[in-house]
Amino acid sequence: MIKSILRGLTFLAVLFPTFGGYLLAAQMYAVWTSEAGVYAPVWVTKEAGFFEKYGNQVQLIFIQGATSAAAALISGDAHIAYMSPQVAITSTLKGLDLVMLARMGNFIENQIFGRKGITSLKQIKSLAVSRFGSSADFVGRVLVEREGLKPDSEVAFLQFGNQSSRLAAIETGRADAAILTPPITLQARKMGFPLLADGMKLQIPYSSNMMVVRRSYLDKNREAVRNALKALIEGVHSFKANKEHTIKVISKYLKIQDREVAEENIRGYDFPLKPYPAKEYFDLPIQEVAKREPRVLKENPARFADSSLVKELDESGFIDKLTRDYGLK
Repeated sequence: MIKSILRGLTFLAVLFPTFGGYLLAAQMYAVWTSEAGVYAPVWVTKEAGFFEKYGNQVQLIFIQGATSAAAALISGDAHIAYMSPQVAITSTLKGLDLVMLARMGNFIENQIFGRKGITSLKQIKSLAVSRFGSSADFVGRVLVEREGLKPDSEVAFLQFGNQSSRLAAIETGRADAAILTPPITLQARKMGFPLLADGMKLQIPYSSNMMVVRRSYLDKNREAVRNALKALIEGVHSFKANKEHTIKVISKYLKIQDREVAEENIRGYDFPLKPYPAKEYFDLPIQEVAKREPRVLKENPARFADSSLVKELDESGFIDKLTRDYGLK
């Protein structure tokens, strides 16, 4: 699947020759995996030219699903993936050399909406998610279990792809409920679908979007990866400080015309200015993986995440200077 997605980009190899199996350090393919607002800082980073500002040429590519993104990293078709942590953890546990470098979230941001007439999560028999193994699938299971329901046996999880398709699924009755994130949550409210579960109110530490690379790629291209992280951190600052530009970027990538829906994205996320990938933000996925692979609980968290690049940028004063320059706190 991943090869068919990237086949159309083969011509870029002529422009960006390889050396030793990797693209030259300043030239990268980076993938994002879901049409969800949590990726907005990545889009802003690209549209504002921050990758180029810090010396990299980055081709940003959409690939549906974190599993496909992980495959792209392992095959060398991509060099950075912005993706959910659970797939990174599972892949690493299997012996693959993926590592999370930064987070783009603080808490669960998902909400579950039901079709009209449903008033309680306990009434649903099916839930529309994006893909199995995705963040939507994982968080959906967390929220369903918190209500005392059993995923799969009592609530069927159905793959419907992007959020617009999930909304259509409950509108047409093909699913009883759908799990969504800002800004599509506002669209769901406007369409009159009842809110059945609000993960945002739970304030459970979790990041559904992590910056992930192969350790072997990081070892050979540390400076280029550091520069890509610099760009992303400035992208987060710009997201927060430059509202009009952020709204334009969100509208472009999510293909929405409603300004109020785009503004919901700004209200719905509090992206960290210092994006340390601390264990507390991927502890939930570890607990989920442990249901199938208990040995994950014995692993050192450093096997899955490396905070050293964020620490370097933090201790150098780079992030604090950005925060002052953008007038943020």
